[in-house]
Amino acid sequence: MLLKAKELENIICRSNISFSKKSVAYKEYLDIIKRGAYNGIAEAQYQYGQQFEHMSWLYIQNPKYNPRKTFYWYSKACNKNHPAACNNLAYHYETGLGCKKNITKALKLYKKAAELGDYSGKKNYSIMLRDTSPGGKYHKTK
Repeated sequence: MLLKAKELENIICRSNISFSKKSVAYKEYLDIIKRGAYNGIAEAQYQYGQQFEHMSWLYIQNPKYNPRKTFYWYSKACNKNHPAACNNLAYHYETGLGCKKNITKALKLYKKAAELGDYSGKKNYSIMLRDTSPGGKYHKTK
């Protein structure tokens, strides 16, 4: 079945339901978000990036863990102004996870996430402002 991008996006946005990773529903969900990600749907790119995070939504170590893939898909979604993807991408830059550590980029992305309305982005931006101010852990002395 060939779905149009808007139909995929609607399915993805409604897909936050509980199911086992071994179930047919999960495999269908994964197929939908993967197709959506490759078709340029920001929510799908974000959710597909989450598939490669260190911990799964069940809080068990993820056998598919791949910080570079997570970084790649969060970058794609962030470029389309996905708030949570911007926050998560900022964390990657802050810690150097899947990319070269860059505090300046992290600060800019936390700010973008905050401006886009992401709750965690707002908290992390204020923390990063504190940490980059004089006396903070990222403050550079000249």
